[in-house]
Amino acid sequence: MAIPLTVIGGFLGAGKTTLLNNLLAQDTGLRFAVVINDFGDLAVDGDLLAAHGGDTVTLANGCICCTMGDDLLLALMKLVRRPDPPEHILVEASGVADPQPIADLAVLHPGLSRDAVVVLADAELVEETAADQYVGDTIRRQLAAADLVVLNKCDLLDDYDQNEVRQWLVAQAPDAVVVNARQARVPANLLLGAGLRAENPTAAHDHSYRDHEDALRSVSMTLPGPLDKSAFLEFVANVPKSVLRAKGTIRLAGQPGHWVFQLVGRRHELRAAEKAPALDKLVFLGTPEMPDDAALRALLEDTLRK
Repeated sequence: MAIPLTVIGGFLGAGKTTLLNNLLAQDTGLRFAVVINDFGDLAVDGDLLAAHGGDTVTLANGCICCTMGDDLLLALMKLVRRPDPPEHILVEASGVADPQPIADLAVLHPGLSRDAVVVLADAELVEETAADQYVGDTIRRQLAAADLVVLNKCDLLDDYDQNEVRQWLVAQAPDAVVVNARQARVPANLLLGAGLRAENPTAAHDHSYRDHEDALRSVSMTLPGPLDKSAFLEFVANVPKSVLRAKGTIRLAGQPGHWVFQLVGRRHELRAAEKAPALDKLVFLGTPEMPDDAALRALLEDTLRK
């Protein structure tokens, strides 16, 4: 089974290691391998990372999306080939890395599957840093690569300024989901597509998670049979933006086997499943405004009837 790979990016000081530690502290039921890249001679972030019972691979002396690219691919291949491979790989990119080429490695290796690119943005500094003549292009490339942007350190701004920065981020990354956070606290089932467990979506996650007045909802939907691919993709295109993530296994009319579906932000993916699940099921994660099970099912059925 292909191992999902999640890339965590963002500029220096945005809170990447804090987010990673918060994620590893959550009860996901997943066995992680963590690959950390430090820009410089000392692997500082590896020392800061909390113990998590899995593998931690630290790559120093450069940026893993460029000079350390070969080492990163080698490290990933070793993890995939282990007799007890991890269930999910997390790559924390350096603060000056472009996360897109890192995520693309998952597309190139059959033992990996691309999960989300998560990019952190410092709520107080991101606009100012993006305007800098020296590092501004780096910031904008990071944001453009994101499937999920975590607007971190929101406690440093009032509501008006938070909204202004959020709107600016939406303009920089129109295809990404933008979520507000304090101290890089984000629920695992929003960060990880693998955390949306189609087999049992309530297995490891509390759907009433709250972070400074924001809540996440989860809805699961069983499917009666094969779906027309064109109609299903039309349904995906019409899913409201209040749906932040979705994952599941489906059958497509006229095509053999099952297919794994994943949605993060506006990006979606369909790939052949390696084994047949017990049920065809979709799991949706979203804001409190996300439609309920009946409304999402009605949207799907209306699309299929066209």
